[in-house]
Amino acid sequence: MSNLQITGYKCKHCGRIHYPRHEQCLQCHGREFESIAPEGNATLLAYTQIFNLPWGFDERFLIIGVAQFGNGIKSMGQIKAESLDQLHTGMQLRPVWEPVRYVYGEPVYGLKLEPMG
Repeated sequence: MSNLQITGYKCKHCGRIHYPRHEQCLQCHGREFESIAPEGNATLLAYTQIFNLPWGFDERFLIIGVAQFGNGIKSMGQIKAESLDQLHTGMQLRPVWEPVRYVYGEPVYGLKLEPMG
C-alpha cells in the first residue's frame, strides 16, 4: 500500500520492526534502522470504541483498533464499522489513507481500516 503515509523501521541488527520510530531498538538497543513501508492488508489485533471524543470530531463515537500488516508493522487506526458486533480479532482489514477529521474545514488524513468480507 504505497499510498499510506506510514513508515516502519526495521532494526539492522536484530530485525525487530518499530512503529513509530525509536532512538534505539527496544530489543537489542541497536541504533541503525532501515525504513520499510506497510505491505498488504492488516490483521486486527485489538479494538475498542471511544465515546468522549476530542474537539474536531463530529461523530458520536469512534471505533479504533491496532492492526498488524503482512510485514509485521503494527499501527493504530480508525475502523470503518458501525458497531463492535461487526468485528473480531484476527479478521482481515484493508488499509486506506482518508480524512479522519476536519480542522477549520481542512481535512486531516490518517489510517482507516475497512473490514473485508
